[in-house]
Amino acid sequence: MKKIVKIEPYYEPRMWGGGRRLIDEFHYVTDVKPLGEVYNVVALPGHADCFVPEMDRTLSELYVSCPEWFECETKELPIRVNILDPMADLSIQIHPDDAFARSYNGGRGKPEAWVILDAPKDGYIEFGHHAKTRKQFMEWSESGQWDALLRYLHTPVDGFIDIPAGTLHAIGKGVLTYNISRNADCTLRLYDYDRVDPATGRKRPIQVEEVLENVNVPDRLIEFQMYPAATEHGCLVTRYWDEPGLYTLIRIQTKERGRFLHDGFAFYTCVKGEGTINGVPIRQGETVLVPCHMGWITLEGNMDLFLAGYRNENGDF
Repeated sequence: MKKIVKIEPYYEPRMWGGGRRLIDEFHYVTDVKPLGEVYNVVALPGHADCFVPEMDRTLSELYVSCPEWFECETKELPIRVNILDPMADLSIQIHPDDAFARSYNGGRGKPEAWVILDAPKDGYIEFGHHAKTRKQFMEWSESGQWDALLRYLHTPVDGFIDIPAGTLHAIGKGVLTYNISRNADCTLRLYDYDRVDPATGRKRPIQVEEVLENVNVPDRLIEFQMYPAATEHGCLVTRYWDEPGLYTLIRIQTKERGRFLHDGFAFYTCVKGEGTINGVPIRQGETVLVPCHMGWITLEGNMDLFLAGYRNENGDF
């Protein structure tokens, strides 16, 4: 029988982590250190895989054993969600397209999007580059002319940015971010500041040639977007993205009580406040799965929720 279930987060250490915010504000409890990123939704069998306590199985196992919960065309769960709170800049990196990922590690490309939850006044991300040709990109990267090559953007709180495959990017220090992406793991690093990973005592691998092969040149110069919110059935709703075959991202904010209808399966992650979804308690940091075709849901409490879902390539949920 379909029911709303909680998803336990999955943790991996991050050398750029180490802050307290994910623990103190989001209530995450783990021995994993340094903590800088939490996978709220991930289902990569044998690698990163959230646990679903009420069903006594991992999320990837639930996806296979209960297909009627998802009614999804893909072999594996198609989306993943994470929250990042970096204490240092992430590496300058790209995610390739599907064709390259299949040949490189047997996986899929990982287009993604970010919403800035909070940031310092001088917060920034690295996003894209200034090279006009692939030759110029190669020359500037090989000679370490990072000031000439790399493009930086100020991070507006609540700003949304789309990150297509082949886009150079990195989250900056102190920028708290909600991240939705394809459920995949193929990252190519261009530059990592010559840092040594304390866990290994070595520099992390970089893949300059692969980045050069896959980076978008010239760059598309994408900017942050501030999407409007509208009141719907007692909820303040912001609709960021709804692309068949990729992902759906909606923000739902409630003050007391509201209703919402989403026919496909959806993961609701609470990034602030607390309340209930059809009577199931949820608080900041928690994620619940609402299976498909559950009808109208009732939201009670003061909550800021992100809905992560998926529409099949034919447009159906």
